[in-house]
Amino acid sequence: MILCQLLFTVLIEGSVMIVWQNSKEALGYSVLANLMTNPPLNLVLLYMATCRMGIEETLIIRIALEVLVVAAETLAYKGMMNLNLKKAFAISLVLNLVSFIIGEVFGLLGYWNVLELVASL
Repeated sequence: MILCQLLFTVLIEGSVMIVWQNSKEALGYSVLANLMTNPPLNLVLLYMATCRMGIEETLIIRIALEVLVVAAETLAYKGMMNLNLKKAFAISLVLNLVSFIIGEVFGLLGYWNVLELVASL
């Protein structure tokens, strides 16, 4: 599950990054940033799935985690791409917003179950 979500995120964010920045190097930076943030995020989310929390609690924690991810990736992009903080933040925010929204749509449509099944083959 965690590997599947990492690959999904790298595909989505990497695709946006390569089109937006028009650079293969930027794609590599996106992969590195996601390797740093995605597995820990999904481990926490996996643990949360075993807890009995309400929808509001879960949503608040997920949003807080996404804010931390955006902050961490902002600093990563700033350093790796030698960008000012504002541009690095914009890149991180847009990439994470796109992958978050697409991931939520996948979840609502039940596609994660299909991807888990395919990944287990």
